[in-house]
This record gives sequence, structure tokens and C-alpha cells, in this order.
Amino acid sequence: MKEEYKKWGIRLLVVLFIIVVFTGIDYAVHSLSEDYAVPGYYFRNKIIFGTLIGFIAYFFIYKTKPAYRALIFSGVIAALLQIRYYLEGYPKEFVLELLLFHFLMLLPVSFVVFYYFKRL
Repeated sequence: MKEEYKKWGIRLLVVLFIIVVFTGIDYAVHSLSEDYAVPGYYFRNKIIFGTLIGFIAYFFIYKTKPAYRALIFSGVIAALLQIRYYLEGYPKEFVLELLLFHFLMLLPVSFVVFYYFKRL
């Protein structure tokens, strides 16, 4: 039982790592143009909610192949974060545009990390 908690603790850290790297890339992209500017709490919230969403998604997909895991993981996080931003009042055009960008930022990071940890 203790081994299982340890495995899930490591999985949580892996998800957190993916989200932190993704948030760093997202921060760099948002810094490129005033049109993409967001408040500072946006990134903190992305880490909190992205990790929570990602960990829940990972619970359902951890037995899949790394490529499928990365696709599903990235899609679920990108979609649910964008829905959350839309509900918070961000413009629909902004939300839809960044949905694709967030997915494309998250996919390679999650694929590399899932592939690496599959090998361990």
C-alpha cells in the first residue's frame, strides 16, 4: 500500500513538472505581445488548476502508451483551462485562439516526459 502512495506521489510530481514547464513556455508567449497580456495571477492559477486537472486526467490514462497519454493529457488540460478562462470573462476569440496554442505547447512537453518516465 505504501508503495502505491509513493508511485502516485511521483506521478503527481511528474504532472506538476509538466505544468510548470508548460507555464514557463506560456509566460514567454504571453510576453511577446501586448495583445496577449494577462494578469500575473493567470500563471499561478494555471499551475494550480493545470496540475489538478492533469493529475485527475492522468489517473484515467496512466496505463496507455506515452503518445496517447500525451495527446489525451494535453487535450484535456488545454480544453478545461480554456473553458475556465472563458467562464472567468476572457474574450471568446482570445480563448479559442489560445486553445490551440496551449495544446501545441503542452503536447511536446508531456510527450517527452511521459516517454522518459515510461522507460524508467
